[in-house]
Amino acid sequence: MKWKYLPSLQQRRGLLIIITAALLLEMLSGAQYYLTHQLMEGELEKRAENELTMKAILIKSNLNDAEEILNYNMWDIQANLGMPDSAYAVMRRMATLNPRIRGVFIGFEPYYYPQKGKWYEVYARQTASNRVETAQIGGPEHDYTQLLFYTKALEKQSGQWADPYFDKDGAQGLVTTFSRPVYDRDGRTVGVTGVDLSLKWLTDTIDRRHIYHSSFLLLLTEDGLPVIQPSEERISKGTSDYIIRLINDSTVERSMSLSGRSEVIHFKADGRNGTVFHANMKGQPHWQLAVVCYDDEVYASLSELRVMMALLMLVAFALLLYMVWRFARGEKKLEQKTLEQERIDGELRIASDIQRHLLPEDEPSLAGVSDVEVEGRLIPAKAVGGDLYNAFVRDGKLFFCIGDVSGKGIPAALIMAITQTLFRHIALREDNPARIMEQLNVSACRNNKANVFITMFVGVLNLPTGHLRYCNAGHDVPILVPDSELDVKANLPIGLFGDFCYEQQEMTMKPGDTLFLYTDGLTEAMKPVSRRAKDGKACRHELFGRERVLRLTAGYAADGVKALVDNIIAAVQRFADGTEQSDDLTLLAISYTPREEQLILDETLTLTNDVREVALLSTFVKDVMARLDIGKPLAPKLRLALEEAVVNVMEYAYPAGTKGSIDIRVACTASRLLKFVITDAGISFNPTEATAADTTLSAEERPVGGLGILLVRELMDSINYERTDGKNVLTLTHQLAKDMRP
Repeated sequence: MKWKYLPSLQQRRGLLIIITAALLLEMLSGAQYYLTHQLMEGELEKRAENELTMKAILIKSNLNDAEEILNYNMWDIQANLGMPDSAYAVMRRMATLNPRIRGVFIGFEPYYYPQKGKWYEVYARQTASNRVETAQIGGPEHDYTQLLFYTKALEKQSGQWADPYFDKDGAQGLVTTFSRPVYDRDGRTVGVTGVDLSLKWLTDTIDRRHIYHSSFLLLLTEDGLPVIQPSEERISKGTSDYIIRLINDSTVERSMSLSGRSEVIHFKADGRNGTVFHANMKGQPHWQLAVVCYDDEVYASLSELRVMMALLMLVAFALLLYMVWRFARGEKKLEQKTLEQERIDGELRIASDIQRHLLPEDEPSLAGVSDVEVEGRLIPAKAVGGDLYNAFVRDGKLFFCIGDVSGKGIPAALIMAITQTLFRHIALREDNPARIMEQLNVSACRNNKANVFITMFVGVLNLPTGHLRYCNAGHDVPILVPDSELDVKANLPIGLFGDFCYEQQEMTMKPGDTLFLYTDGLTEAMKPVSRRAKDGKACRHELFGRERVLRLTAGYAADGVKALVDNIIAAVQRFADGTEQSDDLTLLAISYTPREEQLILDETLTLTNDVREVALLSTFVKDVMARLDIGKPLAPKLRLALEEAVVNVMEYAYPAGTKGSIDIRVACTASRLLKFVITDAGISFNPTEATAADTTLSAEERPVGGLGILLVRELMDSINYERTDGKNVLTLTHQLAKDMRP
């Protein structure tokens, strides 16, 4: 084919610049995808191992309860050895100590009581109606002295757990047994006593609250036999059996996780790729846990992001192709130009819709939060823009940001989309604004050959206290309504130097305070004036300016943040008087409106950092639960969560050998919102930032908030930490009203 028009050298250079820009955009998109995939893969490993640890804690906690019941009642058994029939009363009482106990028993050595014959085994079993039945079940058909739980306990001379089995004579169901030998005061063997735990609670523990909808857990014996499998309503038996075979097959390729705490097996079943994280439980019983996750669920959000990014890239490449075509073809007919422009406008509308959907217009975490009002608005100068803002609530804190990408149009919009996504992802696991900014800066500097930079402001507002931590990266100074400017240190915009250290600042917002943030599209909004320069040619423009913004916010009548944003946008439009918008305009208003509810209960307790005082805490909490009319099964869970958190403080808040106090406040509002506030003057530590505990370390070496914080998160609705006046303040909340719904 012959070219009718050959582009000039300047045009060829322009074409080269366009192609280079397209390549840079593609590289940036690829780097963003790779980084996000790596982050999500690491997050999957953490969540899976947290799940394994949490379930192991729950299982071991209940098994330990059963062991303690047996151990703590050995004195009662030994004290009544002289009265054969007293075993009925002792077993009956022990059977009522824990709802998960199916039954308790004591089997005596043959002819230990001659009047009772060769076999004498007393069994107490809980019935479905919460009654306790007792019986002597020993006999020729039930020679308990030959059973594994009896022989193993005598052989090991210590407490032993048995793998699950069906007990037809005593428990009359599937149980796992903890048994230990009984000796008289002279050290002679009397027999074996033990407790049978029903496997129903194990099934409930395994099937409850998974990290993804289709993920499931398996509990296996030391020999790899299934103890508990997911219900066939969720996962087919063929699939779970296949996973069990993979775990037991030593020839299957597997690797260790980055933390070294679990084995990782990749598989494909039923047309879906997935990953198995497998680990052994510590101590007795020597069971195995495995969590199974499917890739299509783990990376679902990444796939959606790829689709959105692909659409934006298609729009960008469509624009570039149009420009290349214009260079090669030269002039076109007016009708062809009109049709092509309509196509481009349609694609830009799609890109604008995609960009708008990235903004938190209907943020789920803000729904029902009455402690803060948030209103944001982004008006791009073109179909797509480079401004951004975001706001969401996590762990009782409002995370928000506002930013301005250098440049305009599609490239700025792509950077905006990436920054929005990274901010959200980082803030889900980090609540220090300076560290959030530093991680955003590292990502922005990576492969930043186009030298794009972003001015940005990141804030974290603690809703219970109003404590605001923030970090500014070269952005316009926010206004603390009505007319004072927030004290900020500029720092450098992100995207310039990857090793720059950002500085965090702090303040406390009072009830009714409003923080107003904006981009320079507000202060630099322009309108032409009639006066001309001396040469009579150039037309001078007047800027909206910061002084006008301060006057507008000073006149804020506390009608709500929406009214504030609407009034400022209307003022800018009146000022511009039809002048074309030259820069993206973004406004974000945050009003701190903590509610004050009437308290129906407010009690405090002060303990020292001595774990022996946990009994006082248990009594205190039981009294509070009774006064609030909180019964089973919720009351034991709430008590367990509080005790776990307080024990963590006792063991780790103060250095060894140092005495300290812990204040526990229990408050309940009229709307049935229950709060546990734990205050100590120990070392500074934020448990909400703690990663999963390394169970290979000793308890003394383990940081605060490891295993315990996982259990607290499982049992409570929210957990909030604040360091105030040199004290650690940990707030646990649970909405009691939801537990009363039918």
